[in-house]
This record gives sequence, structure tokens and C-alpha cells, in this order.
Amino acid sequence: MLLAIWREFEADRLAHAYLFTGESGVGKKTFARLLAKALLCQGEGEKPCNTCRSCKRFDAKTHGNVYYPVPPPKKNSIGVEELRGILDELSRAGLEEGRRVIVINEAERLTPASQNCLLKTLEEAPEGIYFLVVTDTERAILPTIRSRCRVIRFPGWSQQRIYKTLTENGIPGPRAQELTDLCEGSLGKALKMQQDESYWAMREMVKQSFLRIRKAADIPAASQLLKDKKDEAETLLSILEQEVRRLIGAKERDMADAAAYFPEHWQKADILSLCRVQDGIMRCKQYKSSNVGWAANAEALMLTIAEEARKWQL
Repeated sequence: MLLAIWREFEADRLAHAYLFTGESGVGKKTFARLLAKALLCQGEGEKPCNTCRSCKRFDAKTHGNVYYPVPPPKKNSIGVEELRGILDELSRAGLEEGRRVIVINEAERLTPASQNCLLKTLEEAPEGIYFLVVTDTERAILPTIRSRCRVIRFPGWSQQRIYKTLTENGIPGPRAQELTDLCEGSLGKALKMQQDESYWAMREMVKQSFLRIRKAADIPAASQLLKDKKDEAETLLSILEQEVRRLIGAKERDMADAAAYFPEHWQKADILSLCRVQDGIMRCKQYKSSNVGWAANAEALMLTIAEEARKWQL
């Protein structure tokens, strides 16, 4: 698929908007950056040439025709004002000759208002302007945006390849196997988890809070554990989402893969119910991006879990 995109680029037949999706650490951002650089390259022959003025300015992050929307200081979401400022600039003449590229990394951080703002621009599809939208969470992107982008799904690595690479890098077999089970095909994620001791503490926090819920009466105790974790909210939600996906996969294969981690009542959950929990996690992430209070947001997710858990115990 990536080779096909490159051939389209060489034939000047690229779509005006792409959505690159897949697990963190599988190469989406790297490919988006390479494609953006190639689009702006002014050299002869194979692109990017890495030697022309445009390539050098791209590498120095001083190129005037590439844009990277990011959250403002002390914010986790890309608000409509930040995005609108860039889109307004795109409607005017560029600072450099040639194409212009907007690269939206971690597009799941776009607020609903920002996504609607982006949608209006995509509908008009300005000539010579390319949108490279990158996300780990495809479902966080509006279906109307997805429909106006060419969606490229990056596959994960095989478990055998990840395990072999981890052990070759000196990680002991048992930890390498655990990382392989958790990283969902992403070597980058596996290495990041291995190096981040706080990740393992957050994973235990998820187990002691969200995964302990059997009924609504359990919510206050879990909420108490999480009340001061606003700054870690994104990590906690990502770990919970990861674990629910892992449990769904275990149910399709062998529950022994997850039995050591999940409480017994979670092991009784059916796949459809777990999918509803996933939807609750997604809503929680979206509300978080809209700056809804963490405590109320987390409790709403816990209530969803409690409602589903009640069914597992009937």
C-alpha cells in the first residue's frame, strides 16, 4: 500500500487528503513526514533529494509551506482557534513557492469543533494543498472526515518479529513476552513501555480502579483513587483501552492470555459488551479533549463499566 502511494506521488496523482491510521509506533508519523518532505522537495530526480533548499529548510523546521497544528501550552487538545488560524493562512499565498502541506499528528486530539472546521476545508479541497492526518485511533475521527480522505491503515508487526527484536535488544524473555502481548504489533510502543516505569504503575492503577468495578456502589472508591490523576488521564484511558482490546483478543483465542491480569468477573464478559465498554472509553477521550472535568468524565465511564459488569454477573 505504501509503495502504491509512492507511485501515485511520482505520477503526480496523489489524493488531496490522507488519513494514516494504526497503532502507535508502526511508522505512520515517519511516513507522513517523508511524504510531506517529498511533496515540498524542489530537487531533480528521486524525491526527497535531501539536498535542495526546500529539503534543508524542511529538516531545519523552518519551511514556510508545512504546517503542524499542535495543542496550545498546557492544553491536551487542538482547539478550533489553533486550527482555524492555520487554515486561514492556507487560503492565502504561501511563504514558499509550490505545494503546501498540513500534517496533523495525533489527530484524535482535535476537538469536535476543530474537526468540523477541518471538514469544511476538506470539502473545498484547495488545489496544491495536501492534508496528511495521522491518528492512533481511527474511530476518534469524524466519519465525514474519513470519507473525504484516502484511509491508509498501517499494519502492526508480527508477535514473533517483535519478541525476537526485543530479546535481541537484551530484554529478558518473560518481560519481552509480556511486552509483545501488550504492544499490539507496535515495536515502538513495546520499547516505550519497557523504558517507562511509570507505565507499569499506571497499569496497576487501572487494575485497581476501572477493572475492580462490579457494580455502581464500587464507583466512589475507584473515583477516589483517580481523582488526582488528571495529568495522567490520557495514559490511564489508553491503558484501559489497550487492556479491553487485549481481553477481546484473548476471548477469541485463549483466555489464559489474560486470566492472570483480569479480575474474574471481566473474564465472563461477552465481546459485544466489551465493545460497549470500548465505546465508553472513546467518549471519555473525546470529552477529555473538549476539556470536560476529569472526575465527572471518569465516573461516567465507570458507570458504563458498572452497567455492563452487572450483566456479566447475572
